[in-house]
Amino acid sequence: MDILIWLLISIIIFFIWVIVFDTSRFTVSSYEFESDKVRKDVRVVFLSDLHCKMYGEGGTFLLEKIRELSPQLVLIGGDMITAHPGKGTEKVENFLKELNKSFPMVYAYGNHELRLKLYPETYGDTWETYTKSLSDAGITITENGVFSLEETGINVISFSADRSYYKRMKETTMDPSYIEETVGKPDPSSYNILLAHNPVYAETYAAYGADMTLAGHLHGGLVRIPVPVSKEAREKGAHVMRGVFSPKLSLFPKYDAGDFDINGRKVIISRGLGSHSIPIRVFNPGELVVIDLKPTGGV
Repeated sequence: MDILIWLLISIIIFFIWVIVFDTSRFTVSSYEFESDKVRKDVRVVFLSDLHCKMYGEGGTFLLEKIRELSPQLVLIGGDMITAHPGKGTEKVENFLKELNKSFPMVYAYGNHELRLKLYPETYGDTWETYTKSLSDAGITITENGVFSLEETGINVISFSADRSYYKRMKETTMDPSYIEETVGKPDPSSYNILLAHNPVYAETYAAYGADMTLAGHLHGGLVRIPVPVSKEAREKGAHVMRGVFSPKLSLFPKYDAGDFDINGRKVIISRGLGSHSIPIRVFNPGELVVIDLKPTGGV
């Protein structure tokens, strides 16, 4: 019995250590893609789900890593802040202002930004203060919009789904026409990058016509574990490491983290950089995503 008790204590201590370790660090995931729509090499850094987490004083460690990567564009997939009554946003504001000094940025909404905007009776003037601070620094946060980088052949489409698409314990379908009605059809001559926070609708994003979708929201499933995957399934892109939990309170979400190919369309889902409510990450450190886009065959 004593051995079992000590074994249980050891397991608990181990997992506490893993949680502390994984919530205190981030890794860099790199991808490279070619397209005949891309006119010149472009390096994109993608951040999502920071949730007010600071790596170092004022986010110094994260800033240094982004500067080291030297991107031409920084894309933000939402939930940089946490919607919680009385929770300040000043640290995130200062971090983004410092980042904006070096790199152009497109910031799309996540569900936490949307929540601040929709419910001022709960969150007061936090949203107005936050957006004004960033706007005064030359940063644009956009709920829905298209940003054309003509010299590169890339369009960045910022898409924010209605709050009804974030309901827990409820399966909700989304039609590609909903995205078209919100932000218009993608330009077929451009390489279209869709910033769409919620990856649950990954197949809809691909059907909409985005060449690449960047999402987050699931935090990698909080706990990541290896699952049995056949060789055939791996060859088709199935992942060995899987996230366990979804914000919809379901297990093993299909689109949890990593890269997916859906009918020739790329979907990249970030594990996010922070956490909120209960800060749990197991075998699942934060993630900074870097993507190199190149013309087919090079230039």
